[in-house]
Amino acid sequence: MVAQGQARPGPESPRIQALEILENRFRPSGKDQVHGKCGLHIIAQAIRERGALTGFQRTALSILQTRPNLQTSLVKDGFCIHFDTTGINTPALLDSLHQRIPGSAVAYADSVASIAAYVRTYVTSVLGFTAPPSDGSLGGGPEFDIYVEDLGPGLYGQTIPDIDVVNGGTSTSFIEIHNDFTFVSPLQNEGLPAMRVTLAHEFTHAVTVGSYGFWLSDIWFHEITATWMEDVVYHGINDYLNYLFSAESQFQTPDIPLPTNDFIYYSRAIWGKYLTKRFGLDAMVHIWQTAHGMAPIPATDYTLRTQYGSSLAAAFAEWTLWNYFTGPRADTVRYYDEGRLFPLIAETPYGLNVPTQQVTGTLPCLSSTYAAFLTGNDTVTVALANINASCSSGVATPLPYSYTVASSRPADTYRAIAGGLFLALSVADPTQWAVWDIDRTGAAVPQVAENRPYPNPFRPRNGGAVYVPTAADEADVAVYASSMDLVYHDHQQATSHLGQAVFVWDGRTNAGATVPSGIYVYVLKTGGRLQTGKIAVVR
Repeated sequence: MVAQGQARPGPESPRIQALEILENRFRPSGKDQVHGKCGLHIIAQAIRERGALTGFQRTALSILQTRPNLQTSLVKDGFCIHFDTTGINTPALLDSLHQRIPGSAVAYADSVASIAAYVRTYVTSVLGFTAPPSDGSLGGGPEFDIYVEDLGPGLYGQTIPDIDVVNGGTSTSFIEIHNDFTFVSPLQNEGLPAMRVTLAHEFTHAVTVGSYGFWLSDIWFHEITATWMEDVVYHGINDYLNYLFSAESQFQTPDIPLPTNDFIYYSRAIWGKYLTKRFGLDAMVHIWQTAHGMAPIPATDYTLRTQYGSSLAAAFAEWTLWNYFTGPRADTVRYYDEGRLFPLIAETPYGLNVPTQQVTGTLPCLSSTYAAFLTGNDTVTVALANINASCSSGVATPLPYSYTVASSRPADTYRAIAGGLFLALSVADPTQWAVWDIDRTGAAVPQVAENRPYPNPFRPRNGGAVYVPTAADEADVAVYASSMDLVYHDHQQATSHLGQAVFVWDGRTNAGATVPSGIYVYVLKTGGRLQTGKIAVVR
Protein backbone atom coordinates (compact mmCIF):
# COMPACT_ATOMS: atom_id res chain seq x y z
CA MET A 1 0.00 0.00 0.00
CA VAL A 2 3.01 2.26 -0.47
CA ALA A 3 2.54 5.00 -3.05
CA GLN A 4 4.92 4.69 -5.98
CA GLY A 5 8.26 6.39 -5.36
CA GLN A 6 7.72 6.84 -1.60
CA ALA A 7 9.49 4.98 1.16
CA ARG A 8 7.43 3.46 3.96
CA PRO A 9 8.89 4.47 7.34
CA GLY A 10 9.20 1.69 9.87
CA PRO A 11 7.52 -1.73 9.97
CA GLU A 12 4.04 -2.09 8.57
CA SER A 13 1.25 -2.90 11.01
CA PRO A 14 -0.82 -6.08 10.60
CA ARG A 15 -3.71 -3.90 9.43
CA ILE A 16 -1.67 -2.31 6.63
CA GLN A 17 -0.43 -5.76 5.64
CA ALA A 18 -4.02 -7.05 5.61
CA LEU A 19 -5.16 -4.26 3.31
CA GLU A 20 -2.18 -4.96 1.03
CA ILE A 21 -3.21 -8.60 0.80
CA LEU A 22 -6.70 -7.63 -0.33
CA GLU A 23 -5.30 -5.00 -2.67
CA ASN A 24 -3.20 -7.67 -4.35
CA ARG A 25 -6.34 -9.78 -4.73
CA PHE A 26 -8.33 -7.04 -6.46
CA ARG A 27 -5.65 -4.91 -8.15
CA PRO A 28 -6.39 -4.42 -11.86
CA SER A 29 -3.56 -5.18 -14.26
CA GLY A 30 -1.06 -2.35 -14.60
CA LYS A 31 -2.04 -0.49 -11.41
CA ASP A 32 0.17 -0.03 -8.36
CA GLN A 33 -2.71 0.30 -5.91
CA VAL A 34 -6.48 0.39 -5.94
CA HIS A 35 -7.62 2.01 -2.70
CA GLY A 36 -7.12 5.67 -3.74
CA LYS A 37 -7.67 8.05 -0.85
CA CYS A 38 -10.11 5.69 0.88
CA GLY A 39 -10.08 1.95 1.50
CA LEU A 40 -13.86 1.40 1.38
CA HIS A 41 -13.77 -0.01 -2.16
CA ILE A 42 -11.38 -2.81 -1.15
CA ILE A 43 -13.43 -3.67 1.95
CA ALA A 44 -16.68 -3.74 -0.05
CA GLN A 45 -15.21 -5.92 -2.77
CA ALA A 46 -13.79 -8.35 -0.22
CA ILE A 47 -17.15 -8.63 1.57
CA ARG A 48 -18.99 -9.09 -1.72
CA GLU A 49 -16.59 -11.83 -2.83
CA ARG A 50 -15.82 -13.39 0.55
CA GLY A 51 -16.80 -16.84 -0.74
CA ALA A 52 -14.11 -16.65 -3.43
CA LEU A 53 -11.33 -15.49 -1.10
CA THR A 54 -8.54 -17.78 -0.01
CA GLY A 55 -8.22 -18.56 3.67
CA PHE A 56 -5.30 -16.13 3.88
CA GLN A 57 -7.43 -13.38 2.30
CA ARG A 58 -10.40 -14.08 4.57
CA THR A 59 -8.07 -13.74 7.54
CA ALA A 60 -6.94 -10.35 6.18
CA LEU A 61 -10.56 -9.20 5.92
CA SER A 62 -11.25 -10.36 9.48
CA ILE A 63 -8.23 -8.41 10.72
CA LEU A 64 -9.56 -5.24 9.09
CA GLN A 65 -13.07 -5.75 10.48
CA THR A 66 -11.66 -6.23 13.99
CA ARG A 67 -11.34 -2.89 15.73
CA PRO A 68 -7.75 -1.79 16.45
CA ASN A 69 -6.40 -2.04 19.97
CA LEU A 70 -4.66 1.29 20.60
CA GLN A 71 -3.07 2.60 23.79
CA THR A 72 -5.54 5.23 24.96
CA SER A 73 -8.67 7.13 24.04
CA LEU A 74 -10.39 10.48 24.40
CA VAL A 75 -14.17 10.83 24.66
CA LYS A 76 -15.65 14.12 23.51
CA ASP A 77 -18.86 15.36 21.83
CA GLY A 78 -20.23 11.86 21.22
CA PHE A 79 -17.01 10.52 19.69
CA CYS A 80 -14.36 8.24 21.11
CA ILE A 81 -10.96 8.93 19.57
CA HIS A 82 -8.55 5.99 19.94
CA PHE A 83 -4.81 6.67 19.54
CA ASP A 84 -1.30 5.80 20.67
CA THR A 85 1.14 8.01 22.54
CA THR A 86 4.22 5.99 21.62
CA GLY A 87 5.23 4.06 18.54
CA ILE A 88 4.58 4.39 14.82
CA ASN A 89 0.87 5.19 15.18
CA THR A 90 1.41 8.20 17.44
CA PRO A 91 -0.39 11.20 15.93
CA ALA A 92 1.04 14.71 15.76
CA LEU A 93 -0.04 18.16 14.70
CA LEU A 94 2.22 20.01 12.26
CA ASP A 95 4.12 23.23 12.82
CA SER A 96 4.39 26.16 10.39
CA LEU A 97 7.12 24.28 8.50
CA HIS A 98 4.82 21.23 8.18
CA GLN A 99 6.94 19.19 10.60
CA ARG A 100 5.43 16.96 13.29
CA ILE A 101 5.18 18.59 16.72
CA PRO A 102 6.47 16.23 19.43
CA GLY A 103 4.07 15.58 22.30
CA SER A 104 0.96 16.75 20.41
CA ALA A 105 -0.85 13.39 20.29
CA VAL A 106 -3.58 14.43 22.75
CA ALA A 107 -4.06 17.76 20.98
CA TYR A 108 -4.37 15.86 17.70
CA ALA A 109 -7.04 13.57 19.14
CA ASP A 110 -8.88 16.57 20.57
CA SER A 111 -8.86 18.19 17.11
CA VAL A 112 -10.26 15.01 15.59
CA ALA A 113 -13.16 15.02 18.06
CA SER A 114 -13.97 18.72 17.54
CA ILE A 115 -13.84 18.47 13.75
CA ALA A 116 -15.90 15.26 13.74
CA ALA A 117 -18.56 16.97 15.87
CA TYR A 118 -18.71 19.89 13.43
CA VAL A 119 -19.00 17.51 10.48
CA ARG A 120 -21.78 15.53 12.19
CA THR A 121 -23.76 18.71 12.84
CA TYR A 122 -23.40 19.89 9.25
CA VAL A 123 -24.24 16.52 7.69
CA THR A 124 -27.24 15.80 9.91
CA SER A 125 -28.64 19.19 10.94
CA VAL A 126 -27.84 21.31 7.88
CA LEU A 127 -28.16 18.72 5.13
CA GLY A 128 -30.69 16.44 6.80
CA PHE A 129 -28.93 13.08 6.60
CA THR A 130 -29.65 10.56 9.35
CA ALA A 131 -26.75 10.02 11.75
CA PRO A 132 -25.10 6.58 11.75
CA PRO A 133 -26.64 4.12 14.21
CA SER A 134 -25.13 3.45 17.61
CA ASP A 135 -22.74 0.52 17.82
CA GLY A 136 -23.71 -0.23 21.42
CA SER A 137 -20.64 -1.14 23.44
CA LEU A 138 -18.31 -1.80 20.52
CA GLY A 139 -15.16 0.24 20.98
CA GLY A 140 -15.84 0.52 24.70
CA GLY A 141 -19.03 2.59 24.77
CA PRO A 142 -21.92 4.05 22.77
CA GLU A 143 -19.83 6.82 21.21
CA PHE A 144 -18.89 6.69 17.52
CA ASP A 145 -15.34 5.37 17.29
CA ILE A 146 -12.49 6.91 15.29
CA TYR A 147 -9.06 5.25 15.29
CA VAL A 148 -5.95 7.31 14.51
CA GLU A 149 -3.13 5.31 12.92
CA ASP A 150 -0.22 5.49 10.52
CA LEU A 151 -1.99 4.27 7.40
CA GLY A 152 0.98 4.79 5.12
CA PRO A 153 1.33 7.47 2.43
CA GLY A 154 -1.65 7.84 0.16
CA LEU A 155 -4.46 6.48 2.32
CA TYR A 156 -6.35 9.31 4.04
CA GLY A 157 -8.75 7.06 5.90
CA GLN A 158 -11.32 4.30 5.65
CA THR A 159 -14.71 3.37 7.05
CA ILE A 160 -15.10 -0.29 7.94
CA PRO A 161 -18.47 -1.99 8.54
CA ASP A 162 -18.65 -4.17 11.62
CA ILE A 163 -20.51 -6.97 9.86
CA ASP A 164 -20.83 -8.43 6.38
CA VAL A 165 -24.02 -7.27 4.68
CA VAL A 166 -25.93 -8.19 1.57
CA ASN A 167 -25.98 -5.60 -1.22
CA GLY A 168 -28.01 -2.65 0.06
CA GLY A 169 -27.97 -3.73 3.69
CA THR A 170 -26.78 -1.57 6.59
CA SER A 171 -24.16 -1.94 9.29
CA THR A 172 -22.61 -0.01 12.13
CA SER A 173 -19.04 0.97 11.40
CA PHE A 174 -15.89 2.61 12.64
CA ILE A 175 -13.46 5.05 11.02
CA GLU A 176 -9.68 4.95 10.71
CA ILE A 177 -7.80 8.12 9.76
CA HIS A 178 -4.16 8.99 9.18
CA ASN A 179 -2.04 10.22 12.08
CA ASP A 180 -0.45 13.34 10.51
CA PHE A 181 -1.37 13.78 6.78
CA THR A 182 2.15 14.84 5.85
CA PHE A 183 1.92 13.18 2.42
CA VAL A 184 -0.93 15.37 1.12
CA SER A 185 -0.62 17.81 -1.77
CA PRO A 186 -0.71 20.69 -2.26
CA LEU A 187 1.39 21.66 0.74
CA GLN A 188 -1.24 23.93 2.28
CA ASN A 189 -3.59 20.95 2.67
CA GLU A 190 -1.21 18.96 4.86
CA GLY A 191 -2.22 18.39 8.46
CA LEU A 192 -5.52 19.83 9.70
CA PRO A 193 -7.03 20.72 6.29
CA ALA A 194 -6.61 17.11 5.15
CA MET A 195 -7.97 15.90 8.47
CA ARG A 196 -11.09 18.03 7.98
CA VAL A 197 -11.95 16.74 4.52
CA THR A 198 -11.11 13.17 5.56
CA LEU A 199 -13.53 13.29 8.47
CA ALA A 200 -16.20 14.79 6.21
CA HIS A 201 -15.53 12.00 3.68
CA GLU A 202 -15.42 9.08 6.11
CA PHE A 203 -18.30 10.24 8.32
CA THR A 204 -20.42 10.41 5.16
CA HIS A 205 -19.52 6.77 4.50
CA ALA A 206 -20.58 5.89 8.04
CA VAL A 207 -23.89 7.68 7.42
CA THR A 208 -24.70 5.98 4.12
CA VAL A 209 -23.46 2.52 5.20
CA GLY A 210 -25.28 2.70 8.53
CA SER A 211 -28.52 4.54 7.77
CA TYR A 212 -29.31 4.09 4.06
CA GLY A 213 -27.62 1.14 2.36
CA PHE A 214 -24.17 -0.29 1.78
CA TRP A 215 -24.31 -0.87 -1.96
CA LEU A 216 -21.38 -3.23 -2.35
CA SER A 217 -21.69 -3.21 -6.15
CA ASP A 218 -22.06 0.57 -6.38
CA ILE A 219 -19.17 1.96 -4.34
CA TRP A 220 -18.84 4.62 -7.05
CA PHE A 221 -21.88 6.41 -5.63
CA HIS A 222 -20.64 6.14 -2.05
CA GLU A 223 -17.35 7.72 -3.15
CA ILE A 224 -18.98 10.42 -5.26
CA THR A 225 -21.16 11.36 -2.30
CA ALA A 226 -18.32 11.36 0.22
CA THR A 227 -15.93 13.37 -1.97
CA TRP A 228 -18.74 15.82 -2.80
CA MET A 229 -19.39 16.16 0.93
CA GLU A 230 -15.78 17.27 1.51
CA ASP A 231 -16.41 20.34 -0.63
CA VAL A 232 -19.84 21.03 0.83
CA VAL A 233 -18.64 21.04 4.44
CA TYR A 234 -15.21 22.59 3.74
CA HIS A 235 -15.67 24.52 0.53
CA GLY A 236 -12.31 26.30 0.67
CA ILE A 237 -9.97 23.30 1.01
CA ASN A 238 -10.60 21.85 -2.50
CA ASP A 239 -8.73 18.59 -2.03
CA TYR A 240 -11.05 17.10 -4.67
CA LEU A 241 -9.29 19.16 -7.36
CA ASN A 242 -6.38 16.72 -7.19
CA TYR A 243 -8.57 14.10 -8.84
CA LEU A 244 -9.89 16.33 -11.62
CA PHE A 245 -6.38 16.59 -13.11
CA SER A 246 -5.64 12.88 -12.91
CA ALA A 247 -5.22 10.79 -16.05
CA GLU A 248 -8.12 8.74 -14.67
CA SER A 249 -10.59 11.58 -14.34
CA GLN A 250 -13.94 12.59 -15.77
CA PHE A 251 -12.19 15.25 -17.84
CA GLN A 252 -9.68 12.85 -19.43
CA THR A 253 -11.96 9.81 -19.82
CA PRO A 254 -15.61 10.92 -20.09
CA ASP A 255 -16.32 7.78 -22.12
CA ILE A 256 -16.11 5.66 -18.95
CA PRO A 257 -19.68 5.03 -17.71
CA LEU A 258 -20.90 6.85 -14.61
CA PRO A 259 -21.48 3.65 -12.55
CA THR A 260 -17.81 2.59 -12.56
CA ASN A 261 -16.02 1.34 -9.44
CA ASP A 262 -12.57 2.77 -10.08
CA PHE A 263 -10.42 5.84 -9.29
CA ILE A 264 -12.51 7.97 -11.62
CA TYR A 265 -15.25 8.18 -8.99
CA TYR A 266 -13.24 10.71 -6.95
CA SER A 267 -13.22 13.15 -9.86
CA ARG A 268 -16.94 12.59 -10.24
CA ALA A 269 -17.60 14.52 -7.07
CA ILE A 270 -18.55 17.14 -9.67
CA TRP A 271 -21.67 15.05 -10.40
CA GLY A 272 -22.70 15.87 -6.84
CA LYS A 273 -21.81 19.52 -7.42
CA TYR A 274 -23.99 19.51 -10.55
CA LEU A 275 -26.93 17.94 -8.69
CA THR A 276 -26.61 20.46 -5.88
CA LYS A 277 -26.55 23.55 -8.06
CA ARG A 278 -29.12 22.28 -10.52
CA PHE A 279 -31.68 20.82 -8.08
CA GLY A 280 -30.74 22.14 -4.64
CA LEU A 281 -28.64 21.20 -1.62
CA ASP A 282 -31.16 18.55 -0.55
CA ALA A 283 -31.04 16.59 -3.81
CA MET A 284 -28.33 14.20 -2.62
CA VAL A 285 -30.05 13.35 0.66
CA HIS A 286 -33.31 12.71 -1.22
CA ILE A 287 -31.49 10.29 -3.55
CA TRP A 288 -30.01 8.45 -0.56
CA GLN A 289 -33.43 8.27 1.09
CA THR A 290 -34.64 6.53 -2.05
CA ALA A 291 -31.50 4.37 -2.10
CA HIS A 292 -32.64 2.87 1.19
CA GLY A 293 -34.71 0.54 -0.99
CA MET A 294 -33.15 0.56 -4.45
CA ALA A 295 -29.70 0.80 -6.02
CA PRO A 296 -28.16 4.22 -6.80
CA ILE A 297 -28.92 4.37 -10.54
CA PRO A 298 -32.69 3.71 -10.27
CA ALA A 299 -32.79 5.71 -7.03
CA THR A 300 -31.32 8.75 -8.78
CA ASP A 301 -33.70 8.43 -11.72
CA TYR A 302 -36.73 7.92 -9.48
CA THR A 303 -35.84 10.89 -7.27
CA LEU A 304 -35.21 13.25 -10.18
CA ARG A 305 -38.50 12.21 -11.81
CA THR A 306 -40.72 12.36 -8.75
CA GLN A 307 -39.25 15.33 -6.88
CA TYR A 308 -37.60 17.52 -9.48
CA GLY A 309 -39.48 17.01 -12.76
CA SER A 310 -36.37 15.69 -14.47
CA SER A 311 -34.76 12.29 -14.99
CA LEU A 312 -31.33 10.70 -14.85
CA ALA A 313 -31.18 10.76 -18.66
CA ALA A 314 -31.99 14.47 -18.83
CA ALA A 315 -29.61 15.30 -15.98
CA PHE A 316 -26.76 13.33 -17.52
CA ALA A 317 -27.27 15.13 -20.83
CA GLU A 318 -27.05 18.48 -19.03
CA TRP A 319 -24.00 17.36 -17.08
CA THR A 320 -22.30 16.55 -20.38
CA LEU A 321 -22.76 20.20 -21.33
CA TRP A 322 -21.63 21.52 -17.93
CA ASN A 323 -18.36 19.59 -18.24
CA TYR A 324 -17.48 21.55 -21.36
CA PHE A 325 -17.73 24.96 -19.65
CA THR A 326 -14.70 24.77 -17.37
CA GLY A 327 -11.25 26.36 -17.15
CA PRO A 328 -11.08 29.46 -19.41
CA ARG A 329 -14.58 28.61 -20.74
CA ALA A 330 -16.14 28.57 -17.26
CA ASP A 331 -19.45 30.30 -16.60
CA THR A 332 -19.74 30.27 -12.82
CA VAL A 333 -23.27 31.67 -12.87
CA ARG A 334 -24.84 29.04 -15.12
CA TYR A 335 -22.54 26.11 -14.37
CA TYR A 336 -19.97 25.11 -11.71
CA ASP A 337 -19.19 27.78 -9.13
CA GLU A 338 -15.53 26.67 -9.13
CA GLY A 339 -15.41 25.78 -12.81
CA ARG A 340 -12.46 28.10 -13.47
CA LEU A 341 -10.34 25.77 -11.34
CA PHE A 342 -11.26 22.72 -13.42
CA PRO A 343 -9.33 21.36 -16.42
CA LEU A 344 -10.77 21.36 -19.93
CA ILE A 345 -12.57 18.28 -21.19
CA ALA A 346 -10.60 16.03 -23.55
CA GLU A 347 -11.67 16.53 -27.17
CA THR A 348 -10.77 14.71 -30.38
CA PRO A 349 -9.88 17.31 -33.06
CA TYR A 350 -11.10 17.08 -36.65
CA GLY A 351 -10.19 19.38 -39.51
CA LEU A 352 -13.23 20.12 -41.65
CA ASN A 353 -11.33 20.57 -44.91
CA VAL A 354 -13.61 18.17 -46.77
CA PRO A 355 -17.37 18.54 -47.44
CA THR A 356 -18.28 15.95 -44.79
CA GLN A 357 -16.58 14.38 -41.79
CA GLN A 358 -17.94 11.14 -40.35
CA VAL A 359 -17.29 10.14 -36.73
CA THR A 360 -17.97 6.59 -35.57
CA GLY A 361 -17.43 4.78 -32.32
CA THR A 362 -19.12 3.17 -29.35
CA LEU A 363 -20.23 4.52 -25.98
CA PRO A 364 -21.53 2.61 -22.95
CA CYS A 365 -24.51 3.88 -20.99
CA LEU A 366 -24.15 7.17 -19.11
CA SER A 367 -20.94 8.21 -20.80
CA SER A 368 -19.95 10.91 -23.26
CA THR A 369 -17.43 11.94 -25.89
CA TYR A 370 -16.39 15.29 -27.37
CA ALA A 371 -15.18 16.13 -30.87
CA ALA A 372 -13.85 19.54 -31.97
CA PHE A 373 -14.34 20.53 -35.63
CA LEU A 374 -12.01 23.26 -36.87
CA THR A 375 -13.82 25.59 -39.27
CA GLY A 376 -11.59 28.47 -40.27
CA ASN A 377 -11.53 30.93 -37.38
CA ASP A 378 -14.00 28.99 -35.24
CA THR A 379 -14.20 25.64 -33.51
CA VAL A 380 -17.47 23.77 -33.14
CA THR A 381 -17.60 21.05 -30.51
CA VAL A 382 -20.05 18.18 -30.81
CA ALA A 383 -20.69 16.55 -27.43
CA LEU A 384 -22.41 13.18 -27.69
CA ALA A 385 -23.87 11.41 -24.65
CA ASN A 386 -25.35 7.96 -24.25
CA ILE A 387 -28.17 8.84 -21.82
CA ASN A 388 -29.51 5.31 -21.41
CA ALA A 389 -30.11 5.05 -17.66
CA SER A 390 -30.99 1.35 -17.75
CA CYS A 391 -27.59 0.17 -16.60
CA SER A 392 -25.77 -0.73 -13.42
CA SER A 393 -22.23 -1.00 -12.13
CA GLY A 394 -20.18 -3.42 -14.19
CA VAL A 395 -22.89 -3.81 -16.86
CA ALA A 396 -22.26 -1.26 -19.60
CA THR A 397 -22.33 -2.77 -23.09
CA PRO A 398 -21.00 -0.17 -25.56
CA LEU A 399 -23.51 0.92 -28.20
CA PRO A 400 -22.39 1.97 -31.69
CA TYR A 401 -22.93 5.48 -33.00
CA SER A 402 -22.16 7.37 -36.15
CA TYR A 403 -22.66 11.00 -37.02
CA THR A 404 -21.64 13.13 -39.95
CA VAL A 405 -20.79 16.84 -39.86
CA ALA A 406 -21.05 18.71 -43.16
CA SER A 407 -20.21 22.23 -44.27
CA SER A 408 -23.43 22.31 -46.35
CA ARG A 409 -26.68 20.36 -46.00
CA PRO A 410 -26.36 17.17 -48.09
CA ALA A 411 -29.92 16.00 -47.31
CA ASP A 412 -33.00 16.85 -45.28
CA THR A 413 -31.88 14.42 -42.58
CA TYR A 414 -29.17 16.91 -41.56
CA ARG A 415 -29.98 19.61 -39.03
CA ALA A 416 -28.29 22.97 -38.77
CA ILE A 417 -25.83 23.29 -35.89
CA ALA A 418 -23.44 25.95 -34.65
CA GLY A 419 -20.84 27.51 -36.91
CA GLY A 420 -22.99 27.17 -40.04
CA LEU A 421 -22.48 23.40 -40.06
CA PHE A 422 -24.96 20.53 -40.41
CA LEU A 423 -25.16 17.25 -38.53
CA ALA A 424 -26.87 13.89 -38.99
CA LEU A 425 -26.85 11.29 -36.21
CA SER A 426 -27.21 7.59 -36.95
CA VAL A 427 -27.99 5.37 -33.94
CA ALA A 428 -30.36 2.50 -33.28
CA ASP A 429 -32.54 4.42 -30.80
CA PRO A 430 -32.20 8.22 -30.92
CA THR A 431 -34.14 8.60 -27.64
CA GLN A 432 -31.12 7.11 -25.83
CA TRP A 433 -28.72 9.78 -27.09
CA ALA A 434 -28.24 13.51 -26.71
CA VAL A 435 -26.03 15.72 -28.88
CA TRP A 436 -24.87 19.22 -28.00
CA ASP A 437 -23.25 21.51 -30.56
CA ILE A 438 -21.18 24.31 -29.10
CA ASP A 439 -19.25 27.25 -30.55
CA ARG A 440 -17.81 30.40 -29.00
CA THR A 441 -21.27 31.80 -28.33
CA GLY A 442 -22.39 28.83 -26.24
CA ALA A 443 -24.47 25.70 -26.74
CA ALA A 444 -27.30 25.00 -29.11
CA VAL A 445 -30.12 22.66 -28.07
CA PRO A 446 -29.35 18.95 -28.03
CA GLN A 447 -30.64 16.81 -30.86
CA VAL A 448 -33.49 14.43 -30.03
CA ALA A 449 -35.35 13.17 -33.08
CA GLU A 450 -38.75 14.77 -33.68
CA ASN A 451 -41.70 12.50 -33.03
CA ARG A 452 -39.59 10.04 -31.02
CA PRO A 453 -41.26 9.78 -27.61
CA TYR A 454 -39.11 9.15 -24.57
CA PRO A 455 -38.94 7.30 -22.27
CA ASN A 456 -40.45 4.50 -24.29
CA PRO A 457 -41.49 2.10 -22.75
CA PHE A 458 -43.06 4.53 -20.30
CA ARG A 459 -43.80 3.73 -16.65
CA PRO A 460 -46.38 6.25 -15.41
CA ARG A 461 -45.74 6.63 -11.71
CA ASN A 462 -45.39 9.43 -9.21
CA GLY A 463 -45.26 12.41 -11.50
CA GLY A 464 -43.35 10.92 -14.43
CA ALA A 465 -44.18 11.85 -18.01
CA VAL A 466 -43.49 10.83 -21.58
CA TYR A 467 -42.15 13.52 -23.91
CA VAL A 468 -42.72 13.82 -27.65
CA PRO A 469 -40.12 16.10 -29.32
CA THR A 470 -41.59 18.48 -31.87
CA ALA A 471 -40.80 21.43 -34.08
CA ALA A 472 -44.29 22.90 -33.52
CA ASP A 473 -45.26 25.59 -31.02
CA GLU A 474 -48.68 24.12 -30.21
CA ALA A 475 -50.85 21.14 -31.14
CA ASP A 476 -53.98 19.16 -30.42
CA VAL A 477 -52.65 16.11 -28.56
CA ALA A 478 -54.73 12.92 -28.60
CA VAL A 479 -53.88 9.50 -27.18
CA TYR A 480 -55.79 6.35 -28.14
CA ALA A 481 -55.78 2.84 -26.68
CA SER A 482 -55.01 -0.05 -29.03
CA SER A 483 -58.80 -0.41 -29.45
CA MET A 484 -58.69 3.18 -30.79
CA ASP A 485 -60.79 4.42 -27.87
CA LEU A 486 -59.78 7.99 -27.02
CA VAL A 487 -58.20 8.14 -23.54
CA TYR A 488 -56.70 11.64 -23.56
CA HIS A 489 -57.15 14.85 -25.50
CA ASP A 490 -55.90 18.38 -24.94
CA HIS A 491 -54.64 21.43 -26.79
CA GLN A 492 -51.06 21.99 -25.60
CA GLN A 493 -48.47 24.68 -25.94
CA ALA A 494 -45.07 23.07 -26.45
CA THR A 495 -42.86 23.15 -23.36
CA SER A 496 -39.10 22.78 -23.03
CA HIS A 497 -37.45 19.60 -21.79
CA LEU A 498 -33.77 18.79 -22.20
CA GLY A 499 -33.47 22.01 -24.20
CA GLN A 500 -36.01 20.96 -26.85
CA ALA A 501 -39.69 21.68 -27.53
CA VAL A 502 -41.90 18.77 -26.47
CA PHE A 503 -45.49 17.80 -25.88
CA VAL A 504 -46.16 15.95 -22.63
CA TRP A 505 -48.44 13.12 -21.49
CA ASP A 506 -48.42 11.85 -17.91
CA GLY A 507 -50.07 8.51 -18.66
CA ARG A 508 -53.48 9.55 -17.37
CA THR A 509 -56.88 9.81 -18.96
CA ASN A 510 -58.81 13.09 -19.05
CA ALA A 511 -60.64 11.81 -15.97
CA GLY A 512 -57.34 11.52 -14.09
CA ALA A 513 -57.04 7.72 -14.02
CA THR A 514 -53.70 6.11 -14.85
CA VAL A 515 -54.02 4.01 -18.01
CA PRO A 516 -53.28 0.27 -17.85
CA SER A 517 -50.31 -1.37 -19.52
CA GLY A 518 -50.54 -1.58 -23.29
CA ILE A 519 -49.67 0.05 -26.59
CA TYR A 520 -51.07 3.56 -27.11
CA VAL A 521 -51.23 5.63 -30.27
CA TYR A 522 -50.71 9.37 -30.07
CA VAL A 523 -51.79 11.87 -32.69
CA LEU A 524 -50.44 15.44 -32.81
CA LYS A 525 -52.37 17.82 -35.03
CA THR A 526 -50.29 20.91 -35.76
CA GLY A 527 -52.06 23.11 -38.29
CA GLY A 528 -52.54 20.98 -41.36
CA ARG A 529 -49.94 18.41 -40.30
CA LEU A 530 -50.41 15.16 -38.39
CA GLN A 531 -47.72 13.42 -36.34
CA THR A 532 -48.44 9.91 -35.09
CA GLY A 533 -46.58 7.29 -33.17
CA LYS A 534 -46.80 4.62 -30.48
CA ILE A 535 -46.05 4.59 -26.76
CA ALA A 536 -45.65 1.38 -24.77
CA VAL A 537 -47.03 1.85 -21.24
CA VAL A 538 -45.76 -0.57 -18.57
CA ARG A 539 -47.16 -0.58 -15.03
